[in-house]
Amino acid sequence: MELEIEVLKSIYATLFKKFHARKFVADIDNQDLARFSDQDIILESEADIQKYLPDVLGQALARTWIDKRFLEAFYDYPVEILERGGVYLPDTIQLEFMKEENSRPKVTVFEKSKRGRKKILELKLIMVAEQ
Repeated sequence: MELEIEVLKSIYATLFKKFHARKFVADIDNQDLARFSDQDIILESEADIQKYLPDVLGQALARTWIDKRFLEAFYDYPVEILERGGVYLPDTIQLEFMKEENSRPKVTVFEKSKRGRKKILELKLIMVAEQ
């Protein structure tokens, strides 16, 4: 009798885990995992860009390390990828993404004007291992 109870408990635990795993996967299916935030991020000024864009671009750079398709898309269309992810920049902002053969990927943000363009910020993702 005790063995039957233990078997039933084990079956119940397995079914419980599978049910919650399926619910979790279903919840993920309802999310847009390409987004950088739960809400749209509309950056209107240089101060907004300085404050919020480094976190967003850090996420994008990290993803370029692990997702080859994202790397290729972000290389060619960084502004459009950000917009698809819910991040909107002023028309005066340009992004340059660079990834050379043996170097770390980096993103440079420029503000363009009639006089040319000015570098606002540059981000390079560096991995640091600590003990």
